Amino acid sequence: MAELTDQERVALLTSRLGLPEGSLQHEVALQALRHGSYVHERSLAPGREQLGSNERLEFLGDAVLGYLIARRMYDRFPDAPEGDLTRLRASLVREESLAIVARQLGLGELLLLGRGEQRSGGRENAGRLADALEAVIAAVYLSCGMERALEVLERLLEPLFERADALARDPKTELQQLFQSRRRVPQYSVLAVNGPDHARSYEVEVRLDAAALGRGSGRSKKEAEQAAARAALADPSALEHALLDEPVTVEPWDGRWPELALEEMARLRAALPEASVEHIGSTAVPGLDAKPIVDLLVGVPLELSSSLKLPDYEACGEAGVPGRLYFRKRGPVAFNAQVVVKGGPLWRDALAVRDYLRAHPEEAARYAETKRSAIASGATMLQVYSRYKAPLILEILGRARTWVR
Repeated sequence: MAELTDQERVALLTSRLGLPEGSLQHEVALQALRHGSYVHERSLAPGREQLGSNERLEFLGDAVLGYLIARRMYDRFPDAPEGDLTRLRASLVREESLAIVARQLGLGELLLLGRGEQRSGGRENAGRLADALEAVIAAVYLSCGMERALEVLERLLEPLFERADALARDPKTELQQLFQSRRRVPQYSVLAVNGPDHARSYEVEVRLDAAALGRGSGRSKKEAEQAAARAALADPSALEHALLDEPVTVEPWDGRWPELALEEMARLRAALPEASVEHIGSTAVPGLDAKPIVDLLVGVPLELSSSLKLPDYEACGEAGVPGRLYFRKRGPVAFNAQVVVKGGPLWRDALAVRDYLRAHPEEAARYAETKRSAIASGATMLQVYSRYKAPLILEILGRARTWVR
């Protein structure tokens, strides 16, 4: 497709949204289509054209989208308890769901991306598409008002609302889709079969790796699996705990880790121009054995926003640490990213531990030995591994704070 002019982009977007010609404010619509990589490249060009990316609009669009879906779920399922409504809403605003709607809208070809982002497949990336859709929703709201925005969203999201009807009746599918969004697979096993042939009763358990998530019983295996899935969904904190867990290995320090960190740090800075990014953790300490996962610290000014997203990363909430947002990306190269307030206690502690271990090789060696002991003892899942290390980590943190002062 030939390069579109700004006027053509806005005209196509307006038409695909089903709005009358001229409905969208031209500059607001263009901003909704601008990815941070595009804005970053333009800021480096001669003359330094000052443009805004779609990040602020994403924030507003997320709120508008959340309101519409909450209202629609409330009206559509009058007898559903709050917990069920919350789960249904989460299934609809998931990145994969919004990307489907964006693709149906042909949003990818309208995006303004940096050259590197285009080469890496940004127009088909689920995260980019979901973010852009939220920004477009905000553009419609700002240009046309809430009622028109709701009309547009009702039309765009109708396939998702139909799927929510099915999910409300099928907890096993809902659990499966939740796991798929986190690249995990639940396992069901029959624990017992009771009763005579004409009145069988099945008891089934659903697990994720070593963690039991829920049990259920029914007159058939399928019915019992649905009951087990419903029980798992009824305890979201235990479910989230299990989803965070993952197998752990410890490897000798790899000299490529700092290079990989630098590349990823540059990518995150382009996506979050106001943020500071540091390489932390064991992969940032030369010679220290580590999990083959590069840890990054992202510092944002003032305060955290639960709507913050990192491109290509899975959002895991606070993950047990108040005051931070935890993200992870798994692939040929794995990354963790902790988003905290720059200059705050968590920011200072992470840098203090890194710098202390760099300056004290004997402490790094003791830490490495504890890691190897953890693995040797069978602590090969993240949660158990972390608990094994915790006493030494607290001891090192105390010394690092004193050393920094």
